[in-house]
Amino acid sequence: MALDISMLRKDLQKERKSHDKDRKKIEELLLEIERLKNNKKKDSNNSSKPSSTNGFKKVNNNREKSDKKCGGQVGHKGSTLTKEDIDKMISNGEIDEIIEVEENKTEDNKNLVPIITYEYDIEIKRKVIKHITYPKKPTNILKSPVSYGNNLKVICNILGMKYMSIDGIKAFISEITNHKINLSKGTIYAWKEDISNKLNKSEYKKIQDILLNSLVLHVDETTIKINGEQYYIHSISNDTHTLQYVNKKRGEDAIKEFGFLENYQGILVHDHFMMYYSYGIDNAECNVHILRYLNGVCEFTNHTWSKQMKELLLEAKARKEELISLEKDSINENEYNDYKKRYLDLIRLGKNEYKQDYKTNAYKDEEIRLLNRMEKYIHNHLLFLEKFYVPFSNNRAEADVRHVKIVQKIGKFRSIDGAINYVITRSCYSTYQKNRVSIFDSLKSLLNGEPTLI
Repeated sequence: MALDISMLRKDLQKERKSHDKDRKKIEELLLEIERLKNNKKKDSNNSSKPSSTNGFKKVNNNREKSDKKCGGQVGHKGSTLTKEDIDKMISNGEIDEIIEVEENKTEDNKNLVPIITYEYDIEIKRKVIKHITYPKKPTNILKSPVSYGNNLKVICNILGMKYMSIDGIKAFISEITNHKINLSKGTIYAWKEDISNKLNKSEYKKIQDILLNSLVLHVDETTIKINGEQYYIHSISNDTHTLQYVNKKRGEDAIKEFGFLENYQGILVHDHFMMYYSYGIDNAECNVHILRYLNGVCEFTNHTWSKQMKELLLEAKARKEELISLEKDSINENEYNDYKKRYLDLIRLGKNEYKQDYKTNAYKDEEIRLLNRMEKYIHNHLLFLEKFYVPFSNNRAEADVRHVKIVQKIGKFRSIDGAINYVITRSCYSTYQKNRVSIFDSLKSLLNGEPTLI
């Protein structure tokens, strides 16, 4: 009987070990299931996923709900053209042609005060400019005595940069000219290439010179497909200028090949791509990205530190804006140190909460990475508060690369040369828009040998 008891005890120990092993495995699988559920719930509001991946998923919106209807709101200034606006444009010589039309005038009402209304429109006309040149000596007739004007070239270029394909441009020009101007696709592409080459030798170089002297620059990169292969468009910008270039690589090899950032001596704002810490004299982290990650911690755990950290960052941002409105250019050192202390206290709180439910937290890997990152790069996350000219986020860079993503949705680049032509032209377009300079007039001046930015 003693032998039987001994054997049963051994069997029981084995069963307990097996049970413990199975229980541990079940816990791991349950955590993995929870982690996968969390991944499925991730979107542009609680992770680094772009908004284009949301699909039809309902994304939480932090904007406060309102009972107001869509459209213009009471008290908001409208933007509709007024009679005074037209009168001002007429007096400033901004209207190309004024046509007066008298309606229903009769002997009975001709002495009454007329009611004047304006119809603001454009007119599309075909015109031919006849150039007569007298040579100094007899010469052969020109090989191509007919050429297209700069207006047509610029319109085609603008349409191409506004997401229209070459086939679409060709059809549009034909339709608005009653099928009298039928351009070839090769001609349209040649015009795009010519404008890009001229911009590259003038405006594109000037943009680089100006950005090199900028105190703060936003940097970002996004993928594109060229003939089915993955490339990257790199964007460097501020509120007034945009510089973009294309490269097969994303990292330091691409930066060294282009050469710009190696000579830059200001502050770079980015989304924690570690490569950028090798450039500039300082770096600022995008806090909008951090707010998204904190949303993830709030949604997938019951921890309180993330909600308090969100509130702290937004409070600091609001405080900075308040001081700027009071014409202050910096924050008091004691006040800054107080924000920094509260920031670090929340990091400690987060690590304690992380330890308390470590075994049951399916989001623990993402959470500890965020905690460690925010602790290590506290200077970079609070640089916006320390130096008022540093922005809170890297939204400027994201806005500047958004055009590229839309282009990718409606088509693709067939060659590296086409992509290069695009980024050069896009850099200048964006710069013109930021400075409220007419793209149409600027490109016409460029084709006439008078670049706008030079």
